[in-house]
Amino acid sequence: MSGATSGASGSPASSPAKYQVATGADKLILQIAGEGGLINPSFQLTVTPLLALYGDGRVIVRGPTSQVSPGPLLPNLRQKHVTGAEIQEIMAAADSAGLLGPNVSYDSGGVMDAGTTTFRTTVGGITHLVSAGALGAGDGTMVSPDSAARAKLLHFENSMNDLSRMLGRTVADDGAYQPAGFDVFSSEAAQPDATQPVVTWPLASDPGTAGSTTLVDGVRCLAVKGADLAAFVGVAQTAPLGTIWKAPSGEYNVSVRPLYPEESGCAAVAG
Repeated sequence: MSGATSGASGSPASSPAKYQVATGADKLILQIAGEGGLINPSFQLTVTPLLALYGDGRVIVRGPTSQVSPGPLLPNLRQKHVTGAEIQEIMAAADSAGLLGPNVSYDSGGVMDAGTTTFRTTVGGITHLVSAGALGAGDGTMVSPDSAARAKLLHFENSMNDLSRMLGRTVADDGAYQPAGFDVFSSEAAQPDATQPVVTWPLASDPGTAGSTTLVDGVRCLAVKGADLAAFVGVAQTAPLGTIWKAPSGEYNVSVRPLYPEESGCAAVAG
């Protein structure tokens, strides 16, 4: 799919970009997400995309995970940057992978309990959704009517996971992604273990009553932004997973999901 006007910063005015994409820092162009499978529903609330590309060339990816147990509460998200010309190159690869056509969903091909990889691509003001169950699990050994299409999706995902090789230059880590807020999920700690660390809930909004219910029974979501953000992060950055948070209304288990540039908080998980 192509557009007649330049859509990415860095494209020469005399050479209109083939793929018309938004240029804003909060405009999502491409997202690759993995979801579903044998994952605890509460954990699913906190899962972040594998990769997200924005109109200003920023790419947010998952960084290395800690080998220490219990791990940190705050996930390690990193950011990289690509040029406008490179966005066009990525969109051309997405086009070749079949991501700019009709929405389509490929099933898991009989692989049980596997997750689904979803590609969300926005070009020319139109968002395309392509998903594949159990992508990479058995692909290359099983033959099905969807084998060729799935192989293209897997190749594209692998290429995006190695941007330096794909683009022919070193795409450096530009540091940690600093979100403008977090979805903070809370549930009652029914039987706290005496060995679990305990911290005091740092906000005036009580996790037992503030925010909204979610699709997971017993779990609430509170969008922590603005003036509350620094106070929350000040405690959360040293609180490992499994920490008990003491609030006026009780003791809670807490997990988080950083907000991405286009997100406002909790809307996607409202129950």
